[in-house]
Amino acid sequence: MPNTEMPAAIGHYEIERKLGRGAMGTVYAARDMRIGRRVALKTVQLHDGSFEDATAAKEFFLRLQREAEVSGALLHPNIVALYEAGYEGDRVHFLAMELVEGETLLELMKRHRPGPVPVDRALRIAADVLHGLSHAHAKGITHRDIKPANVLITADGVAKIADFGIARPETSSMTAAGALLGTPNYMSPEQVTGNDLSPRADLFSLGVVLYEMLAAVKPFVASDLTGILHNILRQEPAHVSDVNPSVPRPVGDLVARLMQKTPDARPTAAEALALFETPARTAPPHSPPVLRRRIPAVQAASVVAIAIALVVIPVMLLRARIDATPSATIPASQLIEFENKRRALEAADALFMAGKYEESLLSYEAYLDRYPHSLAAEEGRDRAAMAIADAEKAAAAPAETARTAAKKKKDEDISARELLNRIKRVFKP
Repeated sequence: MPNTEMPAAIGHYEIERKLGRGAMGTVYAARDMRIGRRVALKTVQLHDGSFEDATAAKEFFLRLQREAEVSGALLHPNIVALYEAGYEGDRVHFLAMELVEGETLLELMKRHRPGPVPVDRALRIAADVLHGLSHAHAKGITHRDIKPANVLITADGVAKIADFGIARPETSSMTAAGALLGTPNYMSPEQVTGNDLSPRADLFSLGVVLYEMLAAVKPFVASDLTGILHNILRQEPAHVSDVNPSVPRPVGDLVARLMQKTPDARPTAAEALALFETPARTAPPHSPPVLRRRIPAVQAASVVAIAIALVVIPVMLLRARIDATPSATIPASQLIEFENKRRALEAADALFMAGKYEESLLSYEAYLDRYPHSLAAEEGRDRAAMAIADAEKAAAAPAETARTAAKKKKDEDISARELLNRIKRVFKP
């Protein structure tokens, strides 16, 4: 069993308190005894049975080393800074990172539930994250796990991106063995299917986060993992401005662009950021255009009153948080099952598109025999059945038309004598 007692010191860092704990380690608030700087110390604490095999252990330490290298290469006010990496032999033992006095975006969203985050606040946070992503992408680094728990909000309201543990430089050839790394609800479609990722994968994840802030619901939520992944690939969520009418339509349109299924249809971080920026000199840094509005006198008086109250009331710093829980690792067996389901649906869809409606119908019905609650398969089955009915109706139409025409022609070709005979038969006494 791992040692659960809090150490007095780790290296030259004096431990102050615990901030969080995950399966592979603990995050502490600590003080550098050499220069007095306070840090968030992300430590590695392993025990027997931590890894299934040597491959899993190697992957873990490579990820930790990569986080040190990636974070060390990034210096930006909207990215949590790495100060130092500590080693035991050739393996990372701890990471000394910027201590953010505040809360995670996840905690902020929970405080607002069941309602959404106010539009202005949500857009400021998104703009800060875009600034950080733009810097990382310019360095050739894709984060790959943008989610509320990995966005820290300072006491001053500034958003900072944290946890580059599964980030990957464009030049990296490292791959995960038999598993998909990330957090399911926020994965991009290309992440779900295992395709190569570009920085625009982070834009999709940010779109999901922004949608959740504005709508107070996740756009691709489902009761199980397979349902979530299916929705990410196939479902078009409701327009966020329809879910929350207080969201301006242009903002909802931007969220929809961020969540496009095809990477090329999404803006880059720099392009998205340009939509948030405002040229007004008096606007706060990074404030979106939608924030530029005049405040009525009554509201202004309220703001002043609140400001005075904040000065009088003692301000307590919120506990610093870093997401100590590793990103979700989806087992290979679930990935294989999901991939098989995806291929089966795509095969049925391909048959339908090729005009092979009966074969398509059989494929959808076979899928529903195994997965009876699949809405996509039900829609496909009904679509195929309707196409078959339409085809049969169209095929029957020419024969019916021919019979009608023949009868009409026969009536038209009747002789005058025959017509007279028929009249006589009708009026015969």
